[in-house]
Amino acid sequence: MAHKQFTVRKATAGLREAYRVFLDAGALTKLGLATGALCEVHQDDLVGIGIAWRGSDSSNSPKNPPVQMSEIMRETFNFELGKNVVIQKTAQKISQAAKIELVDVTPSDYETDDGSWKTRCRTALFDDNCEALAVGMTFDVSAKKGLRKRYVIDHIEPHDPAHQTGPALYTVGDSTEMVFTQGTESRSTEVPGQLSICLDAAQIGGLHAQIQDLNQRLSNICEQARHANAKVAAARNAAILVHGYEGTGKTLLLDKVATAFGPQKTFRIDALQLLSTSTKNSDTVKSVFQKAKLERPSVILIDNLHEVAGAGDPLLKPVALALKSAIEGAYGTTVLVMAAAPSISSVHTGLIAKRCFSKTYELPIPDATARLQILQIELGGRIAEDVISSVAARTHGFTGKDLGMLAQAAANAALVRPADETWVTVDVRPSPRSEDTATTLVDGTAHSRVASTDEQQTSALSSPTVTLADFDIASTEVRPTALREIILEVPKVTWDDIGGSEPLRARFDQIIGWPLYHADVLAEFNRTNWQKSVLLYGPPGCSKTMTAQAVANTYGLNFLAVKGAELLSMYVGESERAVREIFRKAKAAAPSIIFFDEIDAVGSNRDSGGNGDLHVLTTLLNEMDGFTRLKGVQVMAATNKPQSLDPALLRPGRFDAHFYLAPPHEGARRDIIELQLTGIQRSSELNTAVLAQAMDGFSGAEVVGICDLTVEAVIARAIGRSGERCVTTADFNAAIGASSRGITDEMLELYDNFGARGKRA
Repeated sequence: MAHKQFTVRKATAGLREAYRVFLDAGALTKLGLATGALCEVHQDDLVGIGIAWRGSDSSNSPKNPPVQMSEIMRETFNFELGKNVVIQKTAQKISQAAKIELVDVTPSDYETDDGSWKTRCRTALFDDNCEALAVGMTFDVSAKKGLRKRYVIDHIEPHDPAHQTGPALYTVGDSTEMVFTQGTESRSTEVPGQLSICLDAAQIGGLHAQIQDLNQRLSNICEQARHANAKVAAARNAAILVHGYEGTGKTLLLDKVATAFGPQKTFRIDALQLLSTSTKNSDTVKSVFQKAKLERPSVILIDNLHEVAGAGDPLLKPVALALKSAIEGAYGTTVLVMAAAPSISSVHTGLIAKRCFSKTYELPIPDATARLQILQIELGGRIAEDVISSVAARTHGFTGKDLGMLAQAAANAALVRPADETWVTVDVRPSPRSEDTATTLVDGTAHSRVASTDEQQTSALSSPTVTLADFDIASTEVRPTALREIILEVPKVTWDDIGGSEPLRARFDQIIGWPLYHADVLAEFNRTNWQKSVLLYGPPGCSKTMTAQAVANTYGLNFLAVKGAELLSMYVGESERAVREIFRKAKAAAPSIIFFDEIDAVGSNRDSGGNGDLHVLTTLLNEMDGFTRLKGVQVMAATNKPQSLDPALLRPGRFDAHFYLAPPHEGARRDIIELQLTGIQRSSELNTAVLAQAMDGFSGAEVVGICDLTVEAVIARAIGRSGERCVTTADFNAAIGASSRGITDEMLELYDNFGARGKRA
């Protein structure tokens, strides 16, 4: 049963009520919470502790009712305004702290004196003035004449550390020891020699190159922090923009960086909060950067940058300018700025500059190797390795997020099918691209939840083995991100459906099978870019389209079918854009096949004055073999008029291989007849070899048509009075007599001439 969700809203609560969670009376009752009881608050993988409290009742009944939290609580646990949380009861109690470590982070614009601030701080945190406090809590202490200081609780030591894990709330008592540390801007120069901020590439599948470069930058920041006056590698500490398809790991990468720095040194600029705040956007941005500078080395993270500084939106220009100014001010310092957006073009152009977002990481759609790494992280140890390898090989176009959804769907499929005799521990519930299935608790450091022995035993009794068949079922439910906008035809045709296809199948094993299964051998002969595009030509009805479908099905490639005539548009430039978009999506979903049916509609000879569009042809030529070589995209095309095609399409590098699909020979015609009669009663005198001879000159489609006419006559008898259900030779002879050949000798001569062109006598 799904937990009730609440939307985080602001609460006007002071230091005393900082950790109160304000809910209406109905919500408190449904959650079983009494006023003053502690509760757990979950937002994504973050967990916080709050005090349930009666708030104002909502006048309506929204789907996700509000929960009000103070700014102190939201900043302590990194909760974001406007996002949903789940609230549940907890057995925790507020306990008295044995020791509290506080850091002075007073901004430079505060007015202070040399008075007894430590005494004032203890008084502010004592029971009567502050009912609860937590690690990460930031608060101000005031004195007369407008004097103020700001502190952050860096660490709390409970009386019994062995029984305290995860976030907790504490109080200050007479016996609580308080330790104060000065936290001015110069504090960043006093970094311990062992400071190290690093990401574990083994826990982030498919992004090894990006992690390697990012770790080098983090190393520079640490080195610069140790030697502040030396300015080690300052020029490399530019802001980083992460961009790519939805689900490729942008938010994951930002979250991993946040974990590496720790909550005390991580600052986020929230799009919703920035746009809804009543203060000036520039003041909000400036405040975040000032806080980050006080905690150097630190990181500022901006997810969905395009929402606050999007390209082409004049309303967002002030935010973009404020960000640009702040980022340039932090350039070369030990404050790292990272942001994420769908693409570079979606961000305000002013931010893509030398001292701003000059470094970009594009997160690609993962290839087979990257998918294997992701699945091993998601499912390693819970599903057989051969199953994981097979799933990785066949999930073209899937992002990391898609793979997580696929694993969840496969687990669901395993639960609803009949139980196997063998049961294993399979807890396949991965959140998309998450570090693990565990929940991260925030208490100054990250804590991973490890299943207890009892939980593992329970899982072993309740979770059936997830098999490859379960993933096959799941793949019908989960559509890969890279193909969501594509009208995708999933071929069901196999070579067995095409009579006489054995020679053609052998040729495709060389063209497509070699680079897929024997890349090491090709590399040995310096053929790492082995790729050939194929033109299928021949009379109508000779299985050109079925051949392309069988190829896609055999090698597990994504199949994009395009009719040449559909690319022609009456609007200038639309056809060229359509061609470029087809290739862009095919590259994103690689390895894939683009199949152009009726290629002559767009590829006719430029010198013959054909009906093709010159600009479309030029675009097609450039996409197939232009400045950027195609990788992982196989281009196939079919035509009945190969002689009308432009010579530039037929040269090596474009359509390298030309396959003539002639009318089926006698053996192929017999195979087609046998396929069409599968499961149908035949008379004892019916001889398919004789029938195949009688159909000499007919195309494959025409042979199928004759079989349909034959079976139609039998169906009429079965429905009629006789009830006869047997196919006879007479039925076939009648159908052959009623059919005519569509392939003429003149047509065959044209194909022969095309195949013989350019050959020496």
